[in-house]
Amino acid sequence: MKIYGIILALLCPLHFIFAAEANFQNYLDEWRTQNQVTSVVVSTENLSTDKVVTYASGTTTLRGKTPVTTNSLYGVGSISKTFVAATILQLQEEDKLKLSDPLGDYLPQYPRWKSITLQQVLNMTGGIPNFTESPKFKPMVRQNPQTLIPSQDFINIAYAMPDYFAPGQGWHYSNTDYSLLGLVIEKVTGQPLEAVFEQRFFKPLKLNHTFSSPEFYSKAVEAQMAHAYREGQDVTNFNTGLYGPAGGMVMNSHDLLIWTHALLTPGIVLSQDSLNQLMTTVPVPPNPPKPAGAQYGLGIYSLDMKNLGTVWYYAGVIDGYTSTFMWIPAKNTIIVAQVASWPNGHFEVLFPNQPLIQKVLSECCGS
Repeated sequence: MKIYGIILALLCPLHFIFAAEANFQNYLDEWRTQNQVTSVVVSTENLSTDKVVTYASGTTTLRGKTPVTTNSLYGVGSISKTFVAATILQLQEEDKLKLSDPLGDYLPQYPRWKSITLQQVLNMTGGIPNFTESPKFKPMVRQNPQTLIPSQDFINIAYAMPDYFAPGQGWHYSNTDYSLLGLVIEKVTGQPLEAVFEQRFFKPLKLNHTFSSPEFYSKAVEAQMAHAYREGQDVTNFNTGLYGPAGGMVMNSHDLLIWTHALLTPGIVLSQDSLNQLMTTVPVPPNPPKPAGAQYGLGIYSLDMKNLGTVWYYAGVIDGYTSTFMWIPAKNTIIVAQVASWPNGHFEVLFPNQPLIQKVLSECCGS
Protein backbone atom coordinates (compact mmCIF):
# COMPACT_ATOMS: atom_id res chain seq x y z
CA MET A 1 0.00 0.00 0.00
CA LYS A 2 1.41 3.39 -0.99
CA ILE A 3 1.98 5.82 1.89
CA TYR A 4 0.53 8.87 0.17
CA GLY A 5 -0.23 10.57 3.47
CA ILE A 6 3.44 11.30 4.10
CA ILE A 7 3.83 13.60 1.16
CA LEU A 8 0.57 15.39 1.87
CA ALA A 9 1.52 15.99 5.46
CA LEU A 10 4.83 17.46 4.39
CA LEU A 11 3.58 19.70 1.64
CA CYS A 12 -0.01 20.69 2.51
CA PRO A 13 -0.53 23.47 3.12
CA LEU A 14 2.42 24.96 1.27
CA HIS A 15 3.52 28.36 2.49
CA PHE A 16 4.75 30.24 -0.54
CA ILE A 17 6.92 33.26 0.07
CA PHE A 18 6.86 35.47 -3.00
CA ALA A 19 9.97 37.52 -3.58
CA ALA A 20 11.58 36.12 -0.43
CA GLU A 21 14.90 37.61 -1.47
CA ALA A 22 14.75 40.82 -3.45
CA ASN A 23 18.12 40.23 -5.09
CA PHE A 24 17.00 37.02 -6.77
CA GLN A 25 13.64 38.51 -7.75
CA ASN A 26 15.51 41.39 -9.39
CA TYR A 27 17.79 38.92 -11.15
CA LEU A 28 14.79 36.94 -12.39
CA ASP A 29 13.04 40.05 -13.69
CA GLU A 30 16.18 41.14 -15.53
CA TRP A 31 16.82 37.63 -16.89
CA ARG A 32 13.28 37.41 -18.23
CA THR A 33 13.49 40.81 -19.92
CA GLN A 34 16.92 40.22 -21.42
CA ASN A 35 15.93 36.81 -22.75
CA GLN A 36 12.54 37.94 -24.05
CA VAL A 37 10.66 35.37 -22.01
CA THR A 38 6.99 36.11 -21.45
CA SER A 39 6.79 34.48 -18.04
CA VAL A 40 8.84 32.39 -15.64
CA VAL A 41 8.13 30.74 -12.28
CA VAL A 42 10.85 29.31 -10.02
CA SER A 43 10.23 27.39 -6.80
CA THR A 44 12.60 25.78 -4.33
CA GLU A 45 11.85 23.54 -1.39
CA ASN A 46 14.18 22.65 1.45
CA LEU A 47 12.89 19.29 2.63
CA SER A 48 14.71 19.59 5.95
CA THR A 49 12.62 22.61 6.91
CA ASP A 50 9.62 22.16 4.58
CA LYS A 51 10.20 25.74 3.48
CA VAL A 52 9.05 26.59 -0.04
CA VAL A 53 10.12 29.80 -1.73
CA THR A 54 8.62 30.83 -5.05
CA TYR A 55 9.43 33.63 -7.46
CA ALA A 56 7.33 34.62 -10.45
CA SER A 57 7.95 37.15 -13.19
CA GLY A 58 5.96 38.19 -16.23
CA THR A 59 2.37 37.97 -17.36
CA THR A 60 0.11 35.21 -18.61
CA THR A 61 0.02 36.72 -22.11
CA LEU A 62 2.46 38.73 -24.21
CA ARG A 63 2.16 42.39 -23.21
CA GLY A 64 -0.69 41.38 -20.91
CA LYS A 65 -1.48 42.69 -17.45
CA THR A 66 -2.31 39.52 -15.51
CA PRO A 67 0.77 38.35 -13.59
CA VAL A 68 1.70 34.68 -13.55
CA THR A 69 1.50 32.90 -10.20
CA THR A 70 2.15 29.44 -8.80
CA ASN A 71 -1.34 28.54 -10.03
CA SER A 72 -0.45 29.22 -13.66
CA LEU A 73 -0.28 26.09 -15.80
CA TYR A 74 2.65 25.30 -18.07
CA GLY A 75 3.33 22.50 -20.50
CA VAL A 76 5.82 20.13 -18.87
CA GLY A 77 6.82 18.24 -22.02
CA SER A 78 8.85 15.12 -21.33
CA ILE A 79 8.35 15.33 -17.57
CA SER A 80 5.18 13.48 -18.59
CA LYS A 81 7.46 10.47 -19.11
CA THR A 82 8.05 10.21 -15.36
CA PHE A 83 4.36 9.39 -14.87
CA VAL A 84 4.58 6.68 -17.52
CA ALA A 85 7.69 5.15 -15.96
CA ALA A 86 6.13 5.22 -12.49
CA THR A 87 3.01 3.47 -13.80
CA ILE A 88 5.02 0.71 -15.48
CA LEU A 89 6.98 0.14 -12.27
CA GLN A 90 3.80 0.06 -10.18
CA LEU A 91 2.31 -2.51 -12.57
CA GLN A 92 5.43 -4.60 -12.08
CA GLU A 93 5.00 -4.35 -8.31
CA GLU A 94 1.45 -5.65 -8.84
CA ASP A 95 2.77 -8.60 -10.91
CA LYS A 96 0.91 -7.42 -13.99
CA LEU A 97 4.06 -7.19 -16.12
CA LYS A 98 7.83 -7.40 -15.91
CA LEU A 99 10.46 -5.04 -17.22
CA SER A 100 12.08 -8.05 -18.87
CA ASP A 101 8.95 -8.71 -20.94
CA PRO A 102 9.37 -8.21 -24.69
CA LEU A 103 7.31 -5.46 -26.28
CA GLY A 104 5.83 -8.02 -28.66
CA ASP A 105 3.90 -9.60 -25.76
CA TYR A 106 1.78 -6.44 -25.59
CA LEU A 107 1.99 -4.82 -29.02
CA PRO A 108 2.33 -7.57 -31.64
CA GLN A 109 1.32 -5.09 -34.34
CA TYR A 110 4.95 -3.92 -34.39
CA PRO A 111 6.80 -7.16 -35.20
CA ARG A 112 10.11 -5.45 -35.92
CA TRP A 113 10.25 -4.30 -32.30
CA LYS A 114 8.88 -7.49 -30.73
CA SER A 115 12.11 -8.52 -28.96
CA ILE A 116 12.83 -5.14 -27.35
CA THR A 117 12.19 -5.37 -23.61
CA LEU A 118 10.06 -2.92 -21.66
CA GLN A 119 13.17 -1.87 -19.77
CA GLN A 120 14.94 -1.03 -23.03
CA VAL A 121 11.92 0.98 -24.11
CA LEU A 122 11.95 2.83 -20.79
CA ASN A 123 15.66 3.70 -20.86
CA MET A 124 15.77 4.29 -24.63
CA THR A 125 18.27 1.57 -25.46
CA GLY A 126 15.97 -0.32 -27.84
CA GLY A 127 16.92 1.58 -31.00
CA ILE A 128 13.33 2.66 -31.74
CA PRO A 129 13.25 5.76 -33.98
CA ASN A 130 12.09 9.09 -32.57
CA PHE A 131 9.06 10.31 -34.52
CA THR A 132 9.97 13.96 -33.91
CA GLU A 133 13.13 13.40 -35.99
CA SER A 134 11.16 12.36 -39.06
CA PRO A 135 11.05 15.00 -41.84
CA LYS A 136 7.30 14.37 -41.93
CA PHE A 137 6.74 15.39 -38.32
CA LYS A 138 7.07 19.18 -38.27
CA PRO A 139 5.05 19.78 -41.43
CA MET A 140 2.29 17.55 -40.08
CA VAL A 141 2.09 19.49 -36.82
CA ARG A 142 2.83 23.02 -38.01
CA GLN A 143 0.51 22.93 -41.03
CA ASN A 144 -2.42 21.54 -39.04
CA PRO A 145 -2.19 23.18 -35.62
CA GLN A 146 -5.92 22.89 -34.97
CA THR A 147 -6.26 19.32 -36.25
CA LEU A 148 -6.26 16.45 -33.78
CA ILE A 149 -3.51 14.00 -34.70
CA PRO A 150 -3.76 10.61 -32.98
CA SER A 151 -0.54 9.46 -31.30
CA GLN A 152 -0.90 6.27 -33.33
CA ASP A 153 -0.01 8.33 -36.41
CA PHE A 154 3.28 9.35 -34.80
CA ILE A 155 4.13 5.74 -33.97
CA ASN A 156 3.42 4.80 -37.58
CA ILE A 157 5.82 7.53 -38.74
CA ALA A 158 8.52 6.02 -36.51
CA TYR A 159 7.83 2.49 -37.69
CA ALA A 160 8.49 3.60 -41.27
CA MET A 161 11.94 4.90 -40.21
CA PRO A 162 15.02 2.66 -39.91
CA ASP A 163 15.92 1.60 -36.37
CA TYR A 164 18.92 3.36 -34.83
CA PHE A 165 20.66 0.18 -33.67
CA ALA A 166 19.98 -3.36 -32.47
CA PRO A 167 18.30 -3.59 -29.03
CA GLY A 168 20.75 -2.91 -26.22
CA GLN A 169 23.52 -1.70 -28.55
CA GLY A 170 23.27 2.04 -27.96
CA TRP A 171 21.20 4.93 -26.62
CA HIS A 172 19.08 7.41 -28.54
CA TYR A 173 16.35 9.70 -27.26
CA SER A 174 12.97 8.58 -28.60
CA ASN A 175 9.55 10.00 -27.84
CA THR A 176 8.14 6.98 -29.66
CA ASP A 177 9.26 4.78 -26.75
CA TYR A 178 6.85 6.46 -24.37
CA SER A 179 4.00 6.56 -26.86
CA LEU A 180 4.39 2.79 -27.07
CA LEU A 181 4.52 2.45 -23.28
CA GLY A 182 1.27 4.42 -23.06
CA LEU A 183 -0.35 1.75 -25.25
CA VAL A 184 1.14 -0.99 -23.04
CA ILE A 185 -0.37 0.62 -19.94
CA GLU A 186 -3.77 0.89 -21.57
CA LYS A 187 -3.67 -2.76 -22.66
CA VAL A 188 -2.62 -4.04 -19.24
CA THR A 189 -5.07 -1.90 -17.25
CA GLY A 190 -7.95 -1.83 -19.73
CA GLN A 191 -8.30 1.91 -19.10
CA PRO A 192 -7.40 5.12 -20.93
CA LEU A 193 -4.00 6.42 -19.84
CA GLU A 194 -5.51 9.63 -18.43
CA ALA A 195 -7.80 7.61 -16.14
CA VAL A 196 -4.83 5.55 -14.94
CA PHE A 197 -2.89 8.68 -14.04
CA GLU A 198 -5.92 10.16 -12.30
CA GLN A 199 -6.46 7.10 -10.11
CA ARG A 200 -2.83 6.36 -9.32
CA PHE A 201 -1.35 9.84 -8.94
CA PHE A 202 -3.57 12.88 -9.43
CA LYS A 203 -6.21 12.06 -6.83
CA PRO A 204 -4.05 10.40 -4.14
CA LEU A 205 -1.42 13.15 -4.26
CA LYS A 206 -4.00 15.92 -4.71
CA LEU A 207 -2.38 17.10 -7.93
CA ASN A 208 -5.36 19.32 -8.60
CA HIS A 209 -3.55 21.41 -11.20
CA THR A 210 -2.13 18.58 -13.29
CA PHE A 211 -3.82 17.52 -16.52
CA SER A 212 -3.24 14.81 -19.09
CA SER A 213 -5.14 14.56 -22.36
CA PRO A 214 -4.64 12.98 -25.78
CA GLU A 215 -6.69 15.79 -27.28
CA PHE A 216 -6.98 19.57 -27.16
CA TYR A 217 -7.24 20.87 -23.62
CA SER A 218 -10.56 22.35 -22.61
CA LYS A 219 -11.15 26.10 -22.54
CA ALA A 220 -11.28 25.86 -18.74
CA VAL A 221 -7.78 24.40 -18.61
CA GLU A 222 -6.48 26.75 -21.29
CA ALA A 223 -7.75 29.73 -19.27
CA GLN A 224 -5.36 28.72 -16.46
CA MET A 225 -2.33 28.41 -18.71
CA ALA A 226 0.50 30.87 -19.09
CA HIS A 227 0.40 31.43 -22.84
CA ALA A 228 3.22 29.87 -24.83
CA TYR A 229 4.99 31.62 -27.70
CA ARG A 230 7.22 30.30 -30.45
CA GLU A 231 8.81 32.84 -32.79
CA GLY A 232 6.31 35.41 -31.55
CA GLN A 233 3.28 33.25 -32.32
CA ASP A 234 0.86 32.19 -29.59
CA VAL A 235 0.94 28.37 -29.67
CA THR A 236 -0.95 27.75 -26.42
CA ASN A 237 -3.84 25.97 -28.09
CA PHE A 238 -1.78 24.13 -30.72
CA ASN A 239 -2.81 20.88 -29.04
CA THR A 240 -0.29 20.59 -26.23
CA GLY A 241 -1.79 17.18 -25.55
CA LEU A 242 -0.95 15.75 -28.96
CA TYR A 243 2.38 14.37 -27.66
CA GLY A 244 0.39 12.25 -25.22
CA PRO A 245 2.48 10.10 -22.84
CA ALA A 246 5.70 11.37 -24.43
CA GLY A 247 5.09 14.98 -23.42
CA GLY A 248 1.50 16.19 -23.39
CA MET A 249 0.86 17.06 -19.74
CA VAL A 250 0.39 20.47 -18.10
CA MET A 251 1.10 21.29 -14.45
CA ASN A 252 1.73 24.23 -12.16
CA SER A 253 4.85 24.64 -10.04
CA HIS A 254 3.06 23.62 -6.83
CA ASP A 255 2.09 20.25 -8.27
CA LEU A 256 5.49 19.77 -9.87
CA LEU A 257 7.13 20.13 -6.46
CA ILE A 258 4.76 17.59 -4.92
CA TRP A 259 5.27 15.13 -7.77
CA THR A 260 9.06 15.37 -7.66
CA HIS A 261 9.10 14.72 -3.92
CA ALA A 262 6.58 11.87 -4.15
CA LEU A 263 8.30 10.17 -7.07
CA LEU A 264 11.76 10.18 -5.51
CA THR A 265 10.80 9.30 -1.92
CA PRO A 266 10.56 5.53 -1.28
CA GLY A 267 7.15 4.29 -0.18
CA ILE A 268 5.04 7.09 -1.61
CA VAL A 269 4.74 6.34 -5.32
CA LEU A 270 7.30 3.54 -5.66
CA SER A 271 8.87 0.94 -3.41
CA GLN A 272 12.58 1.16 -2.71
CA ASP A 273 13.23 -1.66 -5.17
CA SER A 274 11.29 0.09 -7.91
CA LEU A 275 13.00 3.37 -7.15
CA ASN A 276 16.36 1.63 -7.46
CA GLN A 277 15.32 0.46 -10.92
CA LEU A 278 14.10 3.93 -11.86
CA MET A 279 17.49 5.32 -10.90
CA THR A 280 19.61 2.68 -12.63
CA THR A 281 21.15 4.67 -15.46
CA VAL A 282 22.93 4.21 -18.76
CA PRO A 283 25.37 6.69 -20.34
CA VAL A 284 24.00 9.31 -22.72
CA PRO A 285 26.15 10.21 -25.76
CA PRO A 286 27.19 13.88 -26.03
CA ASN A 287 24.22 15.80 -27.40
CA PRO A 288 24.46 19.58 -26.97
CA PRO A 289 22.75 21.57 -25.61
CA LYS A 290 22.07 18.80 -23.09
CA PRO A 291 24.70 18.83 -20.32
CA ALA A 292 27.74 16.64 -20.85
CA GLY A 293 27.96 13.60 -18.60
CA ALA A 294 24.22 13.09 -18.15
CA GLN A 295 22.91 9.55 -17.72
CA TYR A 296 19.40 8.22 -18.27
CA GLY A 297 17.39 5.96 -16.01
CA LEU A 298 13.77 4.96 -16.46
CA GLY A 299 12.29 8.29 -17.50
CA ILE A 300 14.73 10.46 -15.55
CA TYR A 301 18.23 11.90 -15.95
CA SER A 302 21.12 11.97 -13.49
CA LEU A 303 24.06 14.35 -13.58
CA ASP A 304 27.14 14.70 -11.38
CA MET A 305 27.62 18.36 -10.52
CA LYS A 306 30.53 20.08 -8.81
CA ASN A 307 29.92 20.60 -5.08
CA LEU A 308 26.49 18.97 -5.33
CA GLY A 309 27.20 15.34 -6.17
CA THR A 310 24.60 13.42 -8.17
CA VAL A 311 21.42 15.31 -8.98
CA TRP A 312 18.26 13.94 -10.60
CA TYR A 313 16.32 15.98 -13.11
CA TYR A 314 14.20 16.27 -16.21
CA ALA A 315 13.89 19.28 -18.48
CA GLY A 316 10.68 18.87 -20.44
CA VAL A 317 10.18 20.78 -23.69
CA ILE A 318 7.08 21.28 -25.81
CA ASP A 319 6.09 24.05 -28.23
CA GLY A 320 6.83 27.31 -26.39
CA TYR A 321 7.17 25.71 -22.95
CA THR A 322 10.10 24.41 -20.95
CA SER A 323 9.70 22.98 -17.44
CA THR A 324 12.38 21.53 -15.17
CA PHE A 325 12.54 19.68 -11.90
CA MET A 326 15.76 18.94 -10.05
CA TRP A 327 16.34 16.93 -6.88
CA ILE A 328 19.63 17.57 -5.09
CA PRO A 329 19.99 14.83 -2.43
CA ALA A 330 23.16 16.32 -0.92
CA LYS A 331 21.24 19.50 -0.07
CA ASN A 332 17.84 17.84 0.52
CA THR A 333 16.40 20.36 -1.89
CA ILE A 334 14.02 20.35 -4.86
CA ILE A 335 14.02 22.99 -7.59
CA VAL A 336 11.33 23.47 -10.21
CA ALA A 337 11.21 26.11 -12.92
CA GLN A 338 8.85 26.84 -15.81
CA VAL A 339 8.87 29.26 -18.75
CA ALA A 340 6.40 30.12 -21.50
CA SER A 341 8.14 31.19 -24.72
CA TRP A 342 11.58 30.38 -26.01
CA PRO A 343 14.09 33.24 -26.37
CA ASN A 344 15.15 33.13 -30.01
CA GLY A 345 14.26 29.46 -30.16
CA HIS A 346 16.45 28.51 -27.19
CA PHE A 347 14.31 25.79 -25.61
CA GLU A 348 17.21 24.77 -23.34
CA VAL A 349 16.95 27.82 -21.04
CA LEU A 350 16.09 25.63 -18.03
CA PHE A 351 18.65 22.87 -18.58
CA PRO A 352 20.96 22.29 -15.58
CA ASN A 353 23.95 23.85 -17.36
CA GLN A 354 22.14 27.10 -18.23
CA PRO A 355 22.61 30.44 -16.39
CA LEU A 356 19.19 30.63 -14.71
CA ILE A 357 19.38 27.17 -13.15
CA GLN A 358 23.01 27.75 -12.20
CA LYS A 359 21.91 30.94 -10.42
CA VAL A 360 19.11 29.11 -8.60
CA LEU A 361 21.53 26.41 -7.48
CA SER A 362 23.90 29.07 -6.21
CA GLU A 363 21.14 30.81 -4.24
CA CYS A 364 19.57 27.74 -2.65
CA CYS A 365 22.44 25.27 -2.48
CA GLY A 366 25.59 27.38 -2.39
CA SER A 367 26.99 25.66 -5.48
